[in-house]
Amino acid sequence: MSMENINELSAVELSKAVKAGQLTSEAIVCSCLERIEARDADVQAWAYIDPERALAEARAVDETGPKAPLYGLPVGFKDVIDTADIPTAYGSDIYPNYQPGADAACVALVRAAGGVVLGKAVTTEFAFVNPNKTRNPHNTAHTPGGSSSGSAAAVADFMVPLAFGTQTGGSVIRPASFCGVVGYKPSIGQFSYAGVKLLARSLDTLGAFSRRAADLALLRAALLRAPAGVVPLSSAPRIALCRTPWWDRADPSSQASVQSAANRLASAGAEVIEIDLPLEFARLEQANHTIMIYEGRRSLAHEFARHESLLSENLKSHMAKGLAIPFDEYRTAIDLAQSCRGEFACLAAACDAFLVPSAVGEAPEGLQSTGDALFNRAWTTIGVPAVTLPNSTGRNGLPVGVQIVSPYGTDEHLLSVAVWIEEVISD
Repeated sequence: MSMENINELSAVELSKAVKAGQLTSEAIVCSCLERIEARDADVQAWAYIDPERALAEARAVDETGPKAPLYGLPVGFKDVIDTADIPTAYGSDIYPNYQPGADAACVALVRAAGGVVLGKAVTTEFAFVNPNKTRNPHNTAHTPGGSSSGSAAAVADFMVPLAFGTQTGGSVIRPASFCGVVGYKPSIGQFSYAGVKLLARSLDTLGAFSRRAADLALLRAALLRAPAGVVPLSSAPRIALCRTPWWDRADPSSQASVQSAANRLASAGAEVIEIDLPLEFARLEQANHTIMIYEGRRSLAHEFARHESLLSENLKSHMAKGLAIPFDEYRTAIDLAQSCRGEFACLAAACDAFLVPSAVGEAPEGLQSTGDALFNRAWTTIGVPAVTLPNSTGRNGLPVGVQIVSPYGTDEHLLSVAVWIEEVISD
């Protein structure tokens, strides 16, 4: 393997090469750092990078012997995730150079599993709506999506093979689709949120980015002591094509991406059926917003009380009604989420996964917005697992993904389905 392409290998390929003695962690980290040096002035995916610290960590892993399941692989962390030896600014002017006293649980577990903390990836302000500096690596005039902007862009641009993000509305799945990588939002609560800046406790979910679906099993193994590989399906899956209540708000590229994926899956042997969601699912879009600003405004109570002048006008305007929402209205939104989670489990019991849009379309031009989370809000609100896979391109030549979702707690099976689908649609 030449140093020119090490950074382009998938996480699974890299872990196998290290295990076989063909690569060292230092060589992998060095290749990633070279890519960052060459490209990050344009993409601006990183909030903090210390090359010497990352290389020292990689050398230490090599000296002690690489541990499974991460085998010295570099990992990026969204800059709302605390790191004991790297500043964490939460994308905010309130916390420049803030140094947490401890690693977040996911950071500590990644290090214990042999991973190397490469750096902190750019986030929007408190993982909410205000865009930051990151550009889409496919076209820097377009947004990479958010709020996990830097994590998605860094993986897409071959700067790091794996990265963590968070999702409260659509902050993993949407940027993954926009940047043409694999994005995974687990069932809520499967990955510990300890040490991650909280926005909305009923919605916040730690998720991940990779370039292949099988790579995600390595992170699940590190955080959950789950199997490090994906169990292959014994037969072609049964897929529910679901156009969702918001289908008419998807642009033609997103609609075509979903339909073309369904056609290819059927041709490959999958049983594709069409299912409509119950009418009350349409209310989950508003429920997500209600829960987010009700809980978010309270989670940021200290920042509003002590540092309001340092908060963006964008964040303040979106949060303005957070304290005014009646508890009964908030409780109604929570109850709807719980009810729909149960209904979805019943509806999806006969299927392996639902096939739905990942986003409204390709990444919008400009950096004033990170795009619409419309096609992610329902699944985040009911807390079920979701995976987006690259599938096609839109009229501007930018990536458009497809999303698969399944009932709460079926994450490992969903990853198996994702690997099967990925092999079909990437041919």
